[in-house]
Amino acid sequence: MGFKELSIEVESNRFLKHLDIVDNTRIIFSGIFGIGKTYFLNKLFESKTEEYETIRINPVNYTVSQNSDIFELIKFDIGFQLFSKNLNFEKFEINKEIAGEYFLLNHYKEIIQLLISNLSKIDRRIGAVVSSINQLNEKIEEYKENIETNEQKELEEFLKVFANKKGTSREENSITELLNKLITSLKQNNPNKKIVLIIDDLDRVDPEHIFIILNIFSAHLDFYDHIGENKFGFDKIILVCDINNIRGIFHSKYGSNIDFSGYIDKFYTHDIFEYNFTNIISQNLGKFLESIKVSADNGNQITFKNHNGYFVSELKFILTHLIKAHCLSMRSLINFLKSDLNISQTNIKIDKFGSHNINSNYTDIFLIFKILSKIMNGEHNFLMALDKLIRYKPAIHFFDRKQYSDVSLGNLVMLADFKNSNLFPGEEKYIYKIKDFNISISYEINYTSGRYGIIGKMLRVMDYDGDIEATSYDYNSRYLKTQIPYFQIAKNAFHNCRYILQEDS
Repeated sequence: MGFKELSIEVESNRFLKHLDIVDNTRIIFSGIFGIGKTYFLNKLFESKTEEYETIRINPVNYTVSQNSDIFELIKFDIGFQLFSKNLNFEKFEINKEIAGEYFLLNHYKEIIQLLISNLSKIDRRIGAVVSSINQLNEKIEEYKENIETNEQKELEEFLKVFANKKGTSREENSITELLNKLITSLKQNNPNKKIVLIIDDLDRVDPEHIFIILNIFSAHLDFYDHIGENKFGFDKIILVCDINNIRGIFHSKYGSNIDFSGYIDKFYTHDIFEYNFTNIISQNLGKFLESIKVSADNGNQITFKNHNGYFVSELKFILTHLIKAHCLSMRSLINFLKSDLNISQTNIKIDKFGSHNINSNYTDIFLIFKILSKIMNGEHNFLMALDKLIRYKPAIHFFDRKQYSDVSLGNLVMLADFKNSNLFPGEEKYIYKIKDFNISISYEINYTSGRYGIIGKMLRVMDYDGDIEATSYDYNSRYLKTQIPYFQIAKNAFHNCRYILQEDS
């Protein structure tokens, strides 16, 4: 599965509703880094070409430039894209007499010097004066050609300068006005379309440049006909960023006591649009998991299309929480799918004498942790994500997760309590206690996959000092304590998982 297969329907409808609000001319489109904002906007506007004409700039490319260059670079990027819009550039003819007048006014010193140099020759060689007049006429003709307004040539020259030269360039009001005219022309050629400027990755720009760019697009030029109109006459300007990053940069620059809301309000017309990545993933998580192909050391391939219900359910459960806690980005998911996933298998001793072994790839919880580590680009990153999840959700109402809840919690506790159970399956009932969380969990361990793997099954959850054997194990009495520190248990289990696999490898 690639980006092109991700459904964005739900989030698209929500954003289009926001975009179509009357007079909503300035929009902040906010979401964390790597969440897929650029992909979403690209795909959305590709499907709305009859309604919107878009021009996109990415100020990340301005990082090495001086502050004074920023406006010129913005104009360059906009102008460059306007060439692809097949606009009609106008050429204005200038009257020769007017050209002569301008030349005389701007080059009078040169004219006087030219005439004086030949005054002494008037009596003897009138031809010299004629020659001088002819030279003057030629200069007027040359000047006339140079000042004729050829918009296409002017824009081409402007783009050429920036394409071949680094450094600053003096403000050219004529280019700024020209861009405004061309966008007006674009509107006239497409009366049923809104012309939209998208400024991407704003929060990845040098902090100094961020506020220059914001100020450029918050103001209108003197020649605009309507107060409050967007820069260059765009119908809508979309600033793409993580608003929390912008807030942090603002307070770092101006001080924590300065009101950010009062500053940022002028950069959007209505509410800030918060891009909900969870909606996108929720729509596509099944596709994502079906796309994963795991190659084992023995050459076998594991696919999740027909894998057992617990395995897929557990991956969905953890991935969904990683996404909600902003631990996992769209980019990480896609990069994971592009790479080959090879999971090495380990034979694990499950008794003190080493007479019983299991295979890590036939034990679901080992395989789940390995895949999650790969998705998070390493065990260390996954541990950091678990720490963030613990802060995000210290405890969850695990009773609400009725399907596979006994196996989900049982597998984690089986690993977290490894030193007590040694992962040995049988009829024995084990008890895992966490004093810091005032919790006791009883569980059992069974063989799976023809005794190649094992599975943990939770029996009961209650307070730390509770009598866990007091009553029968019917379904309704299992959760005498419903607030479960699930991700803390998962972290403890993952620590032991790493230890077990390293010890037996």
